[in-house]
Amino acid sequence: TAMGSGSSARAKYTPVTVWQVNPHLKGDPAAHGGSAGSAAGPERCGREALHVGATVRLCNLKATPGLNNNLGTCISFDPSTNRWTVRLETGEEKAVKADNATIEPVRVGIHVRITGLQADTALNGLIGMVESYDASTGRWTVRLSGGVRKALRGQNLNIVQGNVKTEKAEDQGKQEGEEEEERMKRLHSSGNYFDFEGSPLFSALQCGSVRLVRGSYFDKRLAAGLPWQRRHDMDEEDLWPPGEAAEMWAKWGSMFFAAISYSWLSPEHSDPELWHLRRVAHVIREWRQSAPLLRSRLLPRSSRIEDKLLDVGLFVDFICLHQQHKSGATREEVQYHAALDVMDLIYGHEHTSVWELASVPGKMPRKYHHRGWACFESCIAGNKAYPEDKVYCFGEAFDPDIEATAKATFLRKYKHRQAPPCSPERFADMLWRCEEEVKNLWAPHNKMFTEPKDKTYVVAKFREAWEAQRKVRELDCKGLAWGDAEALQLASLLQFYPNLESIHLTGNSIGDRGAEAILGALFGSSVRCLDLSDNRITTTGASAMAAALPLAARLEIVFAFANPFCSEETARWQLATAWHAAGKHKPNLVLDHFALRAK
Repeated sequence: TAMGSGSSARAKYTPVTVWQVNPHLKGDPAAHGGSAGSAAGPERCGREALHVGATVRLCNLKATPGLNNNLGTCISFDPSTNRWTVRLETGEEKAVKADNATIEPVRVGIHVRITGLQADTALNGLIGMVESYDASTGRWTVRLSGGVRKALRGQNLNIVQGNVKTEKAEDQGKQEGEEEEERMKRLHSSGNYFDFEGSPLFSALQCGSVRLVRGSYFDKRLAAGLPWQRRHDMDEEDLWPPGEAAEMWAKWGSMFFAAISYSWLSPEHSDPELWHLRRVAHVIREWRQSAPLLRSRLLPRSSRIEDKLLDVGLFVDFICLHQQHKSGATREEVQYHAALDVMDLIYGHEHTSVWELASVPGKMPRKYHHRGWACFESCIAGNKAYPEDKVYCFGEAFDPDIEATAKATFLRKYKHRQAPPCSPERFADMLWRCEEEVKNLWAPHNKMFTEPKDKTYVVAKFREAWEAQRKVRELDCKGLAWGDAEALQLASLLQFYPNLESIHLTGNSIGDRGAEAILGALFGSSVRCLDLSDNRITTTGASAMAAALPLAARLEIVFAFANPFCSEETARWQLATAWHAAGKHKPNLVLDHFALRAK
């Protein structure tokens, strides 16, 4: 039923209602916690009856108020205590009365219609997709057309049923699909960092130069208390067959292919005491359990598949590359160098995920950031045009033995905080500073690279990758908590992006200095669309933007709504006047939600 409805929501409960919430239930409604109007069975709560498998939101808990608004699943009912056992997303189980659990029909991955908003009334009627839930605020994050995200309460969301789409929803969905497909076509023209078939990485997977390990292998080794093995010691059943690995990657993208960036803990073996193995196995379990969220965010747009991803393919250099190769043109030597040539793509391709295991045992003085290859992998991953939900950093705070979060909450906790793009000059400077730190450590930990020649190779490879990555047409920097410092750093790099057409900076904390710097950097730029909505730009910043607009000759569309200056009529008028004076199309300057909806 649509949330927020009137008398129908208060009508007498019938067994049909349970089936509307969970149509897969079969048999007697009373068996699932409901009854046909009698007092038999567990107590009903709210508009719907609780039942095994129902997603609920805890409420009105007085003894443990910190659990209020947390989501969980009903797993059993105890008639003797008249309580439901609810398993929370963290894995904790809590016995609660029916009055303390409300059926939550909203879930990640579904489409909803916004309704009942009093402040942002222009958003009412818009359709978006649910991306995540924040238990601390009790709000769902909904992504609208154009990438705009809003945090909303469940009472303001009506579920759009798949078989009951309105004409407006169908038109909007078709338009969004066409826009997304067109965007991806443009991105694919950027070459090897976006393509599947035809890219060097795809070829390396097909021919077996790069092998991927099945996720189940890590569970098996951890259960046996054994470290992971070198490639030549691996059983073939634990590796994805070359052709199948390439096909699975093209089908599932970064949901399937995850590259591990980590520190070798000894020259002889990269993880002799299972330090990294325990962490990788834990992340794999949470990755599998978060499949619905990952599917909605990471699945390539070209993939229209209904089956489930049964396992992942992981790249761990110690396992996937030939570490012990003989001199000469042996098969292992050829495959080793072929894999080395695509190392930038393994970590920087738009359709691979990167898991940074950034912790080392406390006794080890040389940390993750003291290692040249780790810095290379991290910076390459950070230069992805669309890194959201693809790059994670499991640092010192992550201990698999005591980790309390699970599923989507776990992934959100360790999602890498993206920094502005890293240029070759900045990368070289970072390596130099790290080398100076490492020199103060005792031998043999006082080296950034085990092999000195690797530094030359890494620096050259990073520059080669930068030359390809900077040719993107779009930068997606939404919701990264960037302030003026990050905006200034980005502005200094925009001159190096010759094909850039769109910059998305909505949902950050960019203020006046950052906004002025971004607009000023568009002089001579090819950027056509700039999204600075939902930031912290005041009237001072609006004036600076107005002064810089004539310099951005190719700029055609600006989103600037949901900034403090938008409530000031004078600032809005000043910016609109400058926009019109620059000869730009008036409706393409969006200063409020109503204009966004109209567009």
